[in-house]
Amino acid sequence: MKALIITLFLLLSNNGIYANDFPPPFTAEYKVYAKGFSVGKGTRTLKRLKNGKYLFKTVAETTGWLSFFKKIRIEEQSLFTRTKSGKIRPLKYTYRQTGSRERTNEVIFYWAKGMAKNTFKGETKMIALQEGTLDRLLYQLVLMQDLKQGKRKLKYIVADKGQIKVYTPKLIGNERVETGMGKLNSLKYMRVSNNRRTTLWCARALHYLPVQVEHVEDGDVFSMLLQSVRKIDN
Repeated sequence: MKALIITLFLLLSNNGIYANDFPPPFTAEYKVYAKGFSVGKGTRTLKRLKNGKYLFKTVAETTGWLSFFKKIRIEEQSLFTRTKSGKIRPLKYTYRQTGSRERTNEVIFYWAKGMAKNTFKGETKMIALQEGTLDRLLYQLVLMQDLKQGKRKLKYIVADKGQIKVYTPKLIGNERVETGMGKLNSLKYMRVSNNRRTTLWCARALHYLPVQVEHVEDGDVFSMLLQSVRKIDN
């Protein structure tokens, strides 16, 4: 009986820990910069739907005088579920860019079959899934959870553009970032792939939410800087 009580206590304790490690629903607002100039605004939202599933979504669009010459809107979202054991499983990923340039990308996950269907640039490919496979947006949410759990060496399996890719963000160090909410202590992570480099600054005080995101491709620099964040009440 004593062993049973101890086992139940440990199970309940672990469930409580994992529940707290998962990011709470939120909406974060950002300023968008290109080559050092403010060119637009962005939002990042996590919410739980009425059917028990979750939606993680980001939107970035040009504003002000630039939008008269180059109107661009990028919407990226991941529909996913959490298993009883706490695992996060993507169900559908969509990317849509409208304006002066049109682009779409969609990945539908069929976990029962162990496959995903990816449609990109009008071409559809089937991808064999591995356990723990994520999409290119959802991995950033799992990264928040991993950092909250104390992990620092990160590795993610991602289904993207017809194939399985391995993302290994590297810890660069600790930095204080000046945001719209003041200076925030953060962990700086960088991921390099071919001619692209993505850097995330994840704030401890905000459940390791990326408060600054920088993307460098072919010498062009694009970034998002946090202005505000609020919790969503479901």
